[in-house]
Amino acid sequence: MRPDPAAVTAGLSELIGAPVTITGAASVGAQRSTLFVDIERDDGVEAAVAQISGTVIESRPATGEADLIRLASAVGVPVPTVYAVTDDLAGVGAPAMVVSKAEGRTIPRHILRHLSDDEAGDRLANQCGAALARLHTIRRNEIPDHVATALSEHFVDLQEERLDLLPAPHPAIRYGIRWLRENPITDPDPTLVHGDFRNGNIVVDDAGLVAVLDWEVAQASDPMQDLAWLCLRTWRFGSDHRPVGGFGALDALVGGYEAAGGTFRHDAFHWWSVARSVWWAIGLAGQSAAFTRGLTDSIVLAASGRRVSELEYDLLTLIAGDHGPRPDLQHGNGP
Repeated sequence: MRPDPAAVTAGLSELIGAPVTITGAASVGAQRSTLFVDIERDDGVEAAVAQISGTVIESRPATGEADLIRLASAVGVPVPTVYAVTDDLAGVGAPAMVVSKAEGRTIPRHILRHLSDDEAGDRLANQCGAALARLHTIRRNEIPDHVATALSEHFVDLQEERLDLLPAPHPAIRYGIRWLRENPITDPDPTLVHGDFRNGNIVVDDAGLVAVLDWEVAQASDPMQDLAWLCLRTWRFGSDHRPVGGFGALDALVGGYEAAGGTFRHDAFHWWSVARSVWWAIGLAGQSAAFTRGLTDSIVLAASGRRVSELEYDLLTLIAGDHGPRPDLQHGNGP
């Protein structure tokens, strides 16, 4: 059940220590509601963003996510400024965080429409690569203890457990899990990984990358997981000729990553492309199952079920392919 707007307004005002007005909603879902708010400070009104966690799917406490945003900011990753955070918003009883509003576009199709040409898209891909390289300088001993470590073998074990909990069989996904076990990779020393760095979780203006959003699934893992996730076909929104988020070439992403100190490993990139396709297919199936089991009335989660077959197709295509495009292919059809 979604929280009462009046209760949210009162809780946020108490959290900030200043009157808060909700001016609109970027998204309102069972997992998280993202609201635009105005904060009435002594020197004027400031636009901000409030995020209220939902109850259907368990996620990291808001205070833990705020810690990661601050950690990423310290190494030069563009992120919003955290104004206030709590794991128990007064009157609502849910985690909440208020951050600065990053000006720019966040809707993927708007981002793709406003990129003037391939050069602008490649520039954005290059900036994403550089931001990820900076993020991946954060090693396990610098990451808070509440952040889980997800190395390849454990990751596969967890996906199999998740798959076993689904009410319907998914043989294509199970085949993907078997492929992952039969084609293991060598895990590097884990770094901080955003876990959901993609078109839709970035803010973009005419100059490129403004901010990286939504750190709720960040983990300590293989850096290639972030690059692979950004390049999955599901985040290209129809622009399959541009593998990076539908806007850039893979060599532009890798060029920015390596220029900023990152090390690109193609075999691991491909493995994680398969692994995250498995992860997302199970996630979509689980969201749909939450609706059919009566755990949520969200039509967004209900509609997730229709996309499972898309991910199964992508998964089998990845497995059947030649390990995806090499970084020197400007216009590959996908990883």
